[in-house]
Amino acid sequence: MCYISDSESYLPSYNISVGQEAYVVTNYQTKEIHRFHFGLTGISNEPVPFVRAEGDRNLSDNPNYTGSKAIFLKSEYSNFIRNQRCLVLADAFIAGINTTPYLVYLRNKQRPFAFAGIWNKHKNETGEEVYSFAIITVTANKLLHKLGYKRMPVILYPGNESGWLRASSQLNDILYMLSSIPANLMNTYPISNKIADITKNDKTLISPIGKPILKEPEYTIIKRAKKQKEDHFPDITLADIMKQGK
Repeated sequence: MCYISDSESYLPSYNISVGQEAYVVTNYQTKEIHRFHFGLTGISNEPVPFVRAEGDRNLSDNPNYTGSKAIFLKSEYSNFIRNQRCLVLADAFIAGINTTPYLVYLRNKQRPFAFAGIWNKHKNETGEEVYSFAIITVTANKLLHKLGYKRMPVILYPGNESGWLRASSQLNDILYMLSSIPANLMNTYPISNKIADITKNDKTLISPIGKPILKEPEYTIIKRAKKQKEDHFPDITLADIMKQGK
């Protein structure tokens, strides 16, 4: 179980863009949740929000690519993938913010989950220490391809989260975790294009304006109904889990 550090307070966000803060767990402090800036800083003139798992390989984004996850061959990311990894916590993510936006989530209320991330600490031009992160991406699964996208963030299986943070994990094991999660574990529904306005940040932004792409299995609906009847605490989110931990 991870907890928000005493110096932090939980602020839910429904519209996180580059430069804004999101919650992460780093390999240096595996039991604490911190807010870092989205977009890795200190390595280029502009923040880097996403980093390709394949590095300079598979530039065509072939979904059948089976070659090396060559991120470790990129000099600017070699140290990060080996020594500065993090979990980026989320309940869902948005695809197509500037076109036709969809909220993408894991089925059966599997949330929060963790993106595979790398992080950095550096001093900006004013001497202030800035903590930032980037999310690692791979070729998209069939669901994201159906929406017209070639890439997607790496969502770690729960059993791999501790290994992703573990300092003793071998590079081969780390790279093996960088894969697209199967499409049958996910679902998505369309949302309003108001999500493109980075000044807006409220729950209505992620309300569905259409049906999910995939039909939710019947047992999922039954499970939700039982959950509400048993403990009167439906829709457990990252915020709820953190409150219970305190």
